[in-house]
Amino acid sequence: MKNNKLSIIQRIIAVIVYIVAFLIICYYFSSDWGFLKGVNKEFNLLFVSGALLLVFGTYVAEPYFTKPVDVITNSIAVILALLSIGKPNDFVGYWYIFYSSILLALISIILIFLYQLFPKLEKVQKMFYAFIIKIGQSKVVFSVIYIATLISYFKDKPLAFAFLFTFWVIFITNYVVENIIIWFSNFFKNANNNTEILGEAIGCENPFLYKIEIDFLKHRSRETKKGELVYLSLDNSKGAVGIIINEKQLLNKKWIYVYLLEKDKAPLKIDLKSHEFISGSKTIFSKDNAVYGLDLETITGESKKLIEENYLYKNRDNFVGYVADGSDISKIRFLSLLDTASINYKLLKEGSVIKTEIYNEDVLYQIIDGKTNEEELEKHNIYGYLIGIAQKLGKYNEDKGELETVKWLPNIYSPVFFDKKECIISSPLAIGRLPETSLEIIIKDPEALVTHNTAILGILGIGKSCLTYELIKKIVDNTSAKIICIDITNEYKKALPDYLDGAAMEFDDENIFNELNANFENIHYDKNSKNEDVANYEKSGSQSQYHKLLGKDLKNFFFKQDSIPANKKFNNDLRVRIYNPDYHKVSKGEKVGFNAITTELTQAEKTRIISEEIFKILMAIGLEEDKKAKVLIVFEEAHSLVPEWNSTANEGDKTAVNGTAKVILQGRKYGLGSIVVTQRTANISKSILNQCNTIFALRVFDDTGKHFLENYIGFDYSNTLPTLEERHAIVVGKALKLKQPVIIRLNDSDKIMKPKTSA
Repeated sequence: MKNNKLSIIQRIIAVIVYIVAFLIICYYFSSDWGFLKGVNKEFNLLFVSGALLLVFGTYVAEPYFTKPVDVITNSIAVILALLSIGKPNDFVGYWYIFYSSILLALISIILIFLYQLFPKLEKVQKMFYAFIIKIGQSKVVFSVIYIATLISYFKDKPLAFAFLFTFWVIFITNYVVENIIIWFSNFFKNANNNTEILGEAIGCENPFLYKIEIDFLKHRSRETKKGELVYLSLDNSKGAVGIIINEKQLLNKKWIYVYLLEKDKAPLKIDLKSHEFISGSKTIFSKDNAVYGLDLETITGESKKLIEENYLYKNRDNFVGYVADGSDISKIRFLSLLDTASINYKLLKEGSVIKTEIYNEDVLYQIIDGKTNEEELEKHNIYGYLIGIAQKLGKYNEDKGELETVKWLPNIYSPVFFDKKECIISSPLAIGRLPETSLEIIIKDPEALVTHNTAILGILGIGKSCLTYELIKKIVDNTSAKIICIDITNEYKKALPDYLDGAAMEFDDENIFNELNANFENIHYDKNSKNEDVANYEKSGSQSQYHKLLGKDLKNFFFKQDSIPANKKFNNDLRVRIYNPDYHKVSKGEKVGFNAITTELTQAEKTRIISEEIFKILMAIGLEEDKKAKVLIVFEEAHSLVPEWNSTANEGDKTAVNGTAKVILQGRKYGLGSIVVTQRTANISKSILNQCNTIFALRVFDDTGKHFLENYIGFDYSNTLPTLEERHAIVVGKALKLKQPVIIRLNDSDKIMKPKTSA
């Protein structure tokens, strides 16, 4: 039992008990009272360090916490005690203790000056502050003197040493004396029905939240703590049970906020004599509005069970606030009652998950916005508070690993909590978790990632490629689809082998399609009516040859032969083919005046040809009733491969993008789909982007990107895009079976990559 649980009177009683016990021990072993006058130096030093300094310092000077000023006082007291020793060399560790005390005092003085002169050095101050208040508290520094005195002067007196050392152990453990005092206090309180008053209720902010004023000049109450049970007096011994959820202090006054436990939409009330639940009472306050501490162990039977099973009591450590006015079916507004000292305060941020009850079921909400407000405590003293806004997610089904729709909204003033429930499910299809929880968000339909198209949007360096590799891995592991990546960065060639078996992948190199080189500047001539050679720019260049070579390469990737087999089934040896269009030296003819020249195809034009050749093969295979995913095209740096019409440099790119978009639009019924990856949402073809049913939106800054995504995720979520943390994304869509957007924390890459084998 800690001494800061004792009231002032109980602490004084403890001091008297310890000092009397110590005096008796010293008198018994010294045979007289001379040690009080300094005649017996050994017992006098022990009495000063043990009784006066150790006991008074612990119970009177600093019962709650140690300040730097207290450390200075303690250090000086130790130094003075040491200076009174006539023969320092006979005292164990004399100089170590002496110089350590000086050092502690100096650090404390420096800390005080640092705080006054250099408030910006907060981190350094906190580090040293944490050190000195632990080392410099009375219980530590005076224990050192006490133990050193025992070893120095009583090691040859085993009986006295044993008694004095046992006294110190009993004192340090705070167990025997304190528990006896508290037991007697509780006994007399119960006998006299006179529980210690903490303060009085001065305000009601809602039917369950009460502001309690503790005037230290009026009420000599013990220290209160968050999470502690109290009761508001009704009449005689009846009380409405509540929990302390917040504290504010100003000079000689303190305000605690008590949230009452609920029973049948009314405050939970108990007869403290009979321990029976009271129903039907409308009264909350007694004539004096008194508030008292409540020990749950004094409550028995059904009333104790009602408290222990209460929703607020069970979740008290994760309490945030309560549902405020202005909430609706899709969103709640909640008033936060956390202060900056709370360990949960930093969880108040975009994406954090909270919960409250709707029809006795836990329903999850996600914080998407917040506002500030303020009120007066007393004249010239302002208390600011936060209003949070959270979007309804629904009920998390642990068996299925998905969010289920919950209708309606919570009652106003319902308590709100952080959701910290552990989930033991670990699915290989999990793409991430709800932030600050273990609740997984799972890809429920990997086929839909392909057939209904997927978009990954976000700024440079935010983790788009890592997420793409993970999705490719999940598609390879959970579908039979072939994957073709169009990558102009060459990153896939380096990174994908960390995720997939290298034998299942095939990459481009600089020598791919070298046969095209000979025809790069080829000008095709036709005979006119006069049998003269006339340049035909449409047939010039190597474009037609590129179609043939690409078609042959794709067939080898799909079927491991140059033609479509009779059974029209894919060969599964190779799963991923990566093309870099910049390695494909393809030309087309252009008319300049009366002449024809050749120019290289752009990235967008090559992308169209790749898409069309894939589509030709799928059409030759024909439709299948299962409509499963067959081929996935990954457009990396999609703003370069399928740019928006106003971002193209020429008419050829516009035509090419339209052709690619047509393939994606028509390809779904043949099992063809795409993953579009871009950092420039404004510059990518909206004809293709609008076909993406599953969206992964990482951090985005540009207004065009935000406005486009607003159509998918709504204004509230799009407003959070610029502030999304690293490895966080807003997700929604068919593949995830999410009917509303959700902010998730994506999986770390080291959990997705193949295990590294030692050489």
